[in-house]
Amino acid sequence: MILVTGANGHLGRGIVDQLVARSGRVAGIAASVRDPRRAADLAERGIAVRQGNFDQPETLAAAFAGVGKLILVSTDGPKEVRIAQHRNAIDAARAAGVRHILYTSLIDVATDSPADFAAVHRATEADLAASGLEFTALRNPLYADFLPMTVGAARATGVFQLPAGSGRACFVSRAELAEATAAAALAPALARRVYELTGQATHDYHEVAAAVARVSGQPVRYQAVSEDAYADALEASGVPGWLARSLANMYSAVAAGKFDRVSNDFATLVGHPPRPLACLAQELFGAR
Repeated sequence: MILVTGANGHLGRGIVDQLVARSGRVAGIAASVRDPRRAADLAERGIAVRQGNFDQPETLAAAFAGVGKLILVSTDGPKEVRIAQHRNAIDAARAAGVRHILYTSLIDVATDSPADFAAVHRATEADLAASGLEFTALRNPLYADFLPMTVGAARATGVFQLPAGSGRACFVSRAELAEATAAAALAPALARRVYELTGQATHDYHEVAAAVARVSGQPVRYQAVSEDAYADALEASGVPGWLARSLANMYSAVAAGKFDRVSNDFATLVGHPPRPLACLAQELFGAR
């Protein structure tokens, strides 16, 4: 049995859908969620829905019972909370006899990264390595889905600001990352412990602005700002302080070159590369 955690989230739900689409069946596919009532549609499709809460480790024995492969979708929250949640899930998986964990990690796990997100994923990959279980780290780049929020201010002012400097990153949609994750879980064997699910090329945010301007027909410009200025602006708009800082230092990691990575791992798993920036921009910002 393959079980997907966090199956009420965007990425988790997408992975469940891709497992069904790629395998052509619902038998042997399960979903772990905090609130099963919100996953009633999955249950109606014949997918086994189990209640599991990483903050309540006592719920995880039943959630993970009989699971051979566990797709551990990383959680949301402050850094130390996420690390503890992931550790609870890994400990419970080992106790339940899970054979293989596939973890949705991040391209940036560098020890010298300024990003809180890098620290989370670095710690969880270390916990996986120490667990004695077979594991695969599926390192995701930045979500293309967040570009409308990132570029949002430019709709009114023509300018969006980030503390990304001249750093480069690639962008892949959650739908495509779900496809690659499902492909990895269904593969008879995986050649490596780490797959970097990058786009075909990296771009700086001036290039992102140009791509958005081309398809939207509106002038869009990127302006670099300091990490503190960006975090303060987010917090002033109502974003929780921990998240404002984590987003800001993620872009500082972009500025430091931590996301400037490209590999063919996505195509190795899926059979074709993810969509390029021009296609993503058309989908997200084109005239409707």
